[in-house]
Amino acid sequence: MSHVLTKRSTYIIPTVIEILGTKYPIICGAMARITTHEIAAAVSEAGGLGILGAGGWSADQLRDEIRQTKAMTHKPFGVNLMLQMDNISELVDVVIEEGV
Repeated sequence: MSHVLTKRSTYIIPTVIEILGTKYPIICGAMARITTHEIAAAVSEAGGLGILGAGGWSADQLRDEIRQTKAMTHKPFGVNLMLQMDNISELVDVVIEEGV
């Protein structure tokens, strides 16, 4: 794991791609009901970080999208959650249960 020294301190910090586990420092913008498993998996497969846009989804829809993404890629991806959603605690539970 290579590290970069910051100019202002002597702390060693990992690079973005090391933190994300990606090939490139590219993060897919999450768009509610638009960035589904097809887009998230494609971005991850291409070396970026795919993001599922979970706004407006039920817990069951999110779980299905996560599982479909996992079926399409073994590379890292994430989930964008809108904190003002009424079912946010259920969505958080799904993300944790599914290991995303």
